[in-house]
Amino acid sequence: MAAALEAIIASKARRASAPQTQPHWRREGDVDGTRYGRYDYACGDDTHLIIEESYSSTGTRVWDMSVAMARLLEKPRAAGDALRVGAGDAVLELGAGSGLLGMALARLGCAVTMTEIDEVVPHLEGVVAANAAALGDRRPAVRALDWRRPVAAEFRGFDVVVASDVLICDQWAGDLARVLAAVAARARLVLVGTQRRRDGVPLFLEAARAAFDVAEVDAAEFDPAFSHADLQLFRLAPKG
Repeated sequence: MAAALEAIIASKARRASAPQTQPHWRREGDVDGTRYGRYDYACGDDTHLIIEESYSSTGTRVWDMSVAMARLLEKPRAAGDALRVGAGDAVLELGAGSGLLGMALARLGCAVTMTEIDEVVPHLEGVVAANAAALGDRRPAVRALDWRRPVAAEFRGFDVVVASDVLICDQWAGDLARVLAAVAARARLVLVGTQRRRDGVPLFLEAARAAFDVAEVDAAEFDPAFSHADLQLFRLAPKG
């Protein structure tokens, strides 16, 4: 199953990736097998988040959108800006994968809970532990959350809910929409980042619109040094 999924992803990348015109951080245009290994994310204060990647799962590697979302949310913003996050915000990340986005948000002062399926949790815990010095007392919590199961009460009531590049395949789209409806009904900011070629995007948007008003975030919001035409970020506003 995992091998088949990897083959599908690699095939799609070869067929549909836009020409690589951005700096080295863009990785999905390169499918020669050398793009993964040790990812170094430079924070604004000369601190670095280091992620040792592996091929064991799609959730153990850094994808373009996690980098782009981290840079977007790190941008200084005026009070009242809808995309402003920081100290005092309780953040839930769905499908946290490599941990990059959640750790970047933790460094902004957010109280972050990162979630993943059971088999990816050990990798995510290891990444957080390895970055203890960079995170200090802001270390995110790591919890197991399987979208196919009922959502526990501990995952409700967050101010901000984020998910990065979790729509690679269409079989996850309906489950993600259902989980978001359960955890983000009262959230002030809900962001789901993806890439335009992902199979799950149309099905997710159709399912999510039952509980949310969905709008695409303007591309101008991205840090221009960390964006490309394939990136697509949705903001979901709970209905009612």
